[in-house]
Parts: sequence; structure tokens; C-alpha cells
Amino acid sequence: SASSSTALPAHDLLSRSKMVKAAAAAMPGGEAKGPLAILHKFCLTGTASMAAEGFTFPIDITKTRLQLQGQADFTGTKFGFGGMMANIAKTEGMAGLYAGVTPAVARHIPYTGFRAIGYEYIRGFFCGDTPKDQAPLLAKMAAGMSAGAIGQAIAVPCDLIKVRMQADGRLVAAGKMESPRYAGLFDAFSKIKAAEGMGGFYAGCWPAIQRAALVNLGELTTYDTAKKNIVIYTGDNLLCHLCSAICSGFVASLCSTPADVAKSRIMGQAALPDGTMPYAGTLDCWRKVVANEGPMALYKGFVPGWLRLGPWQLVFWCSYEQLRILTGIGSFK
Repeated sequence: SASSSTALPAHDLLSRSKMVKAAAAAMPGGEAKGPLAILHKFCLTGTASMAAEGFTFPIDITKTRLQLQGQADFTGTKFGFGGMMANIAKTEGMAGLYAGVTPAVARHIPYTGFRAIGYEYIRGFFCGDTPKDQAPLLAKMAAGMSAGAIGQAIAVPCDLIKVRMQADGRLVAAGKMESPRYAGLFDAFSKIKAAEGMGGFYAGCWPAIQRAALVNLGELTTYDTAKKNIVIYTGDNLLCHLCSAICSGFVASLCSTPADVAKSRIMGQAALPDGTMPYAGTLDCWRKVVANEGPMALYKGFVPGWLRLGPWQLVFWCSYEQLRILTGIGSFK
């Protein structure tokens, strides 16, 4: 009986080992590919992105409000980062710091899934037979921008709803709106479709896509490059992931803040009394912002953006890396 009790685990381990070796042998570089492997990574990126978004969302809404308070229709008190966050909590309660969190989380599931996974495949396409750890910087940059743009194009409707819900919270708090336009994610989908058609979901889509391309140019390229250099000194461990994520968040924020300002204002804009819209597009928005508020206004929200992207990258990449390791596909390379 003693031998039979040990035979089953040994048999299980042998079977699993054969399956893993067979799968690895069939795939280039030993990493599984195909629909199931992509679905596996998609679930991991979704889980990690939800954790990161939930943790950093109060910083995100503060950043958005800072960017919106420079508009012509803003008549309230202007705040800095700490004052804005405190004011939201005071006037709207703690729930105000999470206004729009549902569409934000819903957005990140497809957005982060497509961009993080797409980056690996697009980088491989640009690199050809070159090993992943020797990928040239230009290939990484092209992969980051392409993956970010594709992911955002898919996630634009949820992003639009998130920005509108955040903007409504400001208007309600200022007494300019009795109640928010939307009760939640599904109510927003229904009302926007009825009032504006399917095209309404893509209002301001180009600034959002441009921002996503720049964010991922900074984020994915920097994380990939930083990790390659840091791992030499630390090994492929949590410290390496943490340092790489911090570098990634700073560069992503530096690259994306001007596009983020345009995206927030265009997506959150309402018609003027004469029926025209304040901004015709990204370039028009930048021109008016610089003319009315000065060039540094393009970097409004940079500090909270960095304070958010830094922790966001930290939570996401550390979670994603550990989930990859725990589920047997190895760390991101």
C-alpha cells in the first residue's frame, strides 16, 4: 500500500512533465502560443490591471479634475493636487473619489490585455529571428505604440464613459448640474447610444488613441528596456520588477501628459451657448490651451499622473509577473 500511495503522485508529475515538454518543443523559444495561451495571458493581465486600477483610481480622478479646471467654463476655486483630492472627499464623500471606477475597470480588461499581449507579438514581428532579449529599441518603440493604439481603439467607449462620469461629478459638486447624467456603466451605454448613436462612443477617440500610443511608447518600451538592464544586477525578481515599473511610470507620464490633457478636455466638453464645441480636435485643443493658459498647461496633471502611473505600473507589473510565474509561463521577457 505504501508503494501505491507514492506511485500516483509520481505518475501525475511524470504526465505533467511530458505535457509541458511536448508543448514547449512544439513552440518557438519554448513558450506556448495559440488561442489558449493568449486567453491565459488575457486573464492574467485582466486580473493584474483590475488590482492596479482599483488601487490608484482616486489619484486618476484627481488628475482628471485638475486638467478640467482650466477650461473656460470653470468658475470655482482652483486647487493643487492635495487640495483637489481633499475637496473631492469633502464635497462628494469618499464615493466621489471612485466616480467612474466601473467603466475604468471595464476599460482596462480589454485595453491592457490587448496592449500587453499585443506588444509581445508585435515586437516579435518586428524582430524576426532576433531573440527577444536582443530586440532593438526601435522595434520596442514601434511595438509599444502599435499595441497601445490598438488596445485603446477597442476600449474607447469605456474610456469616454469614465471621463464623462468624472466630469459630471465636478459639475454636480459646483452646482451646475442637479445630478450626474448616468447612473452607471450600462445606463451610460444605453443613453449615449440612444442620444448620439454608436458614433457617440468614439467622440474624442483620436486624442485617446494618441495618448495610449504615447503611454505605451513610454511604458512598455521602458519596462522592457529597464528590466533587461536591471536584471543583470538584481536577477529576475520582485526588486527588478519594482525598479523597472517605477522607471516605466515616469517615462509614460512624461510622454503622455499633453495628449492626456487634450483627451480629458475633448471627451468631457459640452456645447457652448452658440452650439459650437470648445475644441475641434487635438491640435486645436493644444493651441487654445497654450494661448489661454500658457505652454506649461499642457503638463497640468503631470505630477498626479506620475504619482498614479508609478503605483499603477508597480501594482500591475509586480502582480502580472508573479501571476505568470505562479501559473507556469515564466516572467515577462
